[in-house]
Amino acid sequence: MNNRFGIIQGRLIKPPSNDLLQFFPPNWIDEINIAKTFKFGFIEFFKDRYFNQVCPFFTNEGFKIVLDVLNLKNFKSYSFCDDFFIKKNILKYKFLKKYFEDISFNLSVIKTKLYVLPLYEKSNLDKKNFIKFSKKINFISSILNKKNIVLALETDLEVEFIDSLFKRIKSKNVYLVYDTGNRVKKGINQFKEILDLKDKIIHIHIKDKNLLGNNVIIGRGIVNFKNIFFALKKINYKNNFTFETNRGLDPIKTMIQNIKFIKKASRLVKYKIN
Repeated sequence: MNNRFGIIQGRLIKPPSNDLLQFFPPNWIDEINIAKTFKFGFIEFFKDRYFNQVCPFFTNEGFKIVLDVLNLKNFKSYSFCDDFFIKKNILKYKFLKKYFEDISFNLSVIKTKLYVLPLYEKSNLDKKNFIKFSKKINFISSILNKKNIVLALETDLEVEFIDSLFKRIKSKNVYLVYDTGNRVKKGINQFKEILDLKDKIIHIHIKDKNLLGNNVIIGRGIVNFKNIFFALKKINYKNNFTFETNRGLDPIKTMIQNIKFIKKASRLVKYKIN
């Protein structure tokens, strides 16, 4: 692949159960070696929803360990996905200022440029609460901006309400992650959606889902990747991609097939990814 592509942490490692999709690998250092064999430019590190002693991203010391490993492996950190607020209501979280001061400092230590904030479940962003969220987003982005970190929101919110949300956001360091799987819905034209969101999209999560909403191996779901890449070509998208994909029975073999599939889909519409 090339340095525009990375993988979400844990997707090159076989988990204890195939039903476990988001999985922080105990051997996360080994995964960096595997990622380098694929010539990925980065691993999108993530913080677990609950405290996990093998996850280094819960402590300052853990971040320092990550920095040492990155330097040793000559590997870069680009993006960080924070799942913590999936199980915590970010609108009611009492220690928000301290939390984001700490994490922005630690992300700057490992030279992370993009902070991905998934707004689902306990922190679900919808058309009823987006005004309340806009205040929190302004507050969070102001803290991240002090460390030159971009805030990238991941949400299922409809385009019209995303537009309304962004009109209320004063910060210029707030954008969207477009997740190809999470945003595929019955009746939604993803080609048009990407065109409508063009100025707001700063990062892409590559994922496929079936009609039941399950994350499946790329090419077996309902996402039309040819249309996705055609839309990205239209908006002249030149930023990065993260594979947030189903591992299948063999994560390495599945990733090889994923890369072949994505290269073919992009070539069909003459979208340059290399």
